[in-house]
Amino acid sequence: MNELKEKAQAIVNKYAPTLAQRGLRISLTKRYYESAVGERSTSAEHGIVGIVFNSIERANDHKKEKEYGYNNKNNQYHLLILTLLPLGKGTLRQTDYREYAFTVKKIERPHLGEEPRHIVYSEEKILSRIEKRIQKILKKNKTSSPERICKNKLVDAFRYAMHPRYEYKERFLGKDHFTWEMIFKGIISLLFLAGFFIAWLITK
Repeated sequence: MNELKEKAQAIVNKYAPTLAQRGLRISLTKRYYESAVGERSTSAEHGIVGIVFNSIERANDHKKEKEYGYNNKNNQYHLLILTLLPLGKGTLRQTDYREYAFTVKKIERPHLGEEPRHIVYSEEKILSRIEKRIQKILKKNKTSSPERICKNKLVDAFRYAMHPRYEYKERFLGKDHFTWEMIFKGIISLLFLAGFFIAWLITK
């Protein structure tokens, strides 16, 4: 991890003079966090029968946790994080500055009872993604102020709320992570229902 961070830092340093011309800088940090693994989700599609069947599966999942030695192990993530900052002292809080997380390795599973999957990402791909992200930053908002370029926007809130690698972010854009997640899931559900209703009207 340290060697990879040094290589990533070399990429950041390569673009530092160009970023500085735009009044920007990038901070590169390592991050490790864990998230609890919950029980399998309940489906109400099959009514009482489905709920009973799901309860049996959940009980079996808890049994597997002991039998296979999973021991309720959390999901674990090792990340490299780019934070986009204005050159010099900014006026925003640290949580208001835009971040991009890159997963280096993780231990993850969808629910209790499943075997934890160990995944290590290609060093070459991680470094390539980091460089491409910096290049995209430099291409965008050429006429905007450094503070405006660095500030989180609604599209960033969507990215933080809907992707597991950003679960470490507790608050952004004035709301906690869970609230944003519920807002976006609600919007997606409404759009899905609206699309279904329009399709029904067309075929009626």
